[in-house]
Amino acid sequence: MNNFQIDRQTLEDLNLLGKYKSNSIFSLFNRTVTKGGETALERMFLEPLTDAVKINARKRIFDFFQREEFQFPVEKDELDTAEQYLTNGEARSFAASMMNSFKRKAMKLIANDQELETLQLGMNASISLFIKLESFFRKFDSMEVTCPYRTIALKALELLHDKGLEWIYSAGSMSECGTAAFARYDYRLRYAYASQINEVLGLLYELDLYIAVAKVGRERGFSFAEAVIQDETIINMSGLYHPTVPNAVSNDVLIDHRSNLIFLTGANMAGKSTLMKAFGVTLYLAHMGFPLPVSSMLFTPIDGIYTSINVPDNLNMGYSHFYAEVKRVKDVALAVSSGKRLAVIFDELFKGTNVKDAYDATVAVTEAFSKHRRCIYIVSTHIMEAGVTLRETCDNMKFVYLPTLLHGSTPVYTYRLSEGISDDRHGMMIINNERIIETIRKTTEQPRTQQTL
Repeated sequence: MNNFQIDRQTLEDLNLLGKYKSNSIFSLFNRTVTKGGETALERMFLEPLTDAVKINARKRIFDFFQREEFQFPVEKDELDTAEQYLTNGEARSFAASMMNSFKRKAMKLIANDQELETLQLGMNASISLFIKLESFFRKFDSMEVTCPYRTIALKALELLHDKGLEWIYSAGSMSECGTAAFARYDYRLRYAYASQINEVLGLLYELDLYIAVAKVGRERGFSFAEAVIQDETIINMSGLYHPTVPNAVSNDVLIDHRSNLIFLTGANMAGKSTLMKAFGVTLYLAHMGFPLPVSSMLFTPIDGIYTSINVPDNLNMGYSHFYAEVKRVKDVALAVSSGKRLAVIFDELFKGTNVKDAYDATVAVTEAFSKHRRCIYIVSTHIMEAGVTLRETCDNMKFVYLPTLLHGSTPVYTYRLSEGISDDRHGMMIINNERIIETIRKTTEQPRTQQTL
């Protein structure tokens, strides 16, 4: 199985990870109840799929849970008690388990020791947990064979009805059973059938993940993508918007082998970076089979994503901002030259150098990248002249911009894509609106006035 290629710079540019970052994409979806569910979610975020069949299979499971609105079948406190008991096994033989049980019984009688009572509570919680899970998974036995989660549920039922665990469904309270019976059941749960129990818990954690992610998708009205198998790359997103931006404006984005590079222009604050991040985030989530901030999406699975959006300088390495940009472009060039099918996002190429060099480099680098047609690109710039030149020399680029309207001297941003190249130049207007020059002049003139007085 191919590993999806993504590096730290891209993960940070798209703000994908970080369970302690309230605005990360991971945090958006992390409604899990269990620690195991959260760990399973982290694993999915770190391991996007590259196979269309597997992507669509997982997508159908999330879609099923998003439509059916299942609730997590067990209480967290009960699960915590059961987990603590099940994951602290000590006896590797029935004889040792029997001996430990008699020791605990004796200690309870002699010194009022609470260890036996704690274990009884843990076993009771475990039995209750498995009974509830059996009841939940049993619902899928009567569902249509086309139910995407049915195979997983039946696997869970098979594990729960292992011949060594059948006693669970007729067991009473462990506080009322004898010491020998307790030792026998304890040995089965915490050692003899530990692998089956752990597998059941793994399915429970995945269930937690499915329910949590589906709930987010349902509440936000997210849709699902369809992955297609074909030689020619296509990414077709309708109604795309950034999932963490309030009241975000949606746009349609289509990239294919005929026009495999989008050249994006627009003024500062017009929404270029947000649009590019929305594209990268959504493409990444699509490879996880997740619900997406689109109205519809069709795509060919790719091998990875590389971005250059917020490239910092590196004082430790002695890199200036411009040289850090150059190094980043070189790293991406090496990845593209490997023949992989990649998505590349460049926001404001070479903004760390003078306008003339930035123009020359943007034209040369963009044209060179576009020749690798297995890959798809979005490149943004303020340098409209670069777009004019590229439009005359390249037939595989799509030129779009985010317009700025003027209400008097106040710029208004539509955040809606239009075809063409932007010639908006409103930087000085914004500076004047903020009265920066007047503020500077006042601070320089004030000391002179005081001296005159």
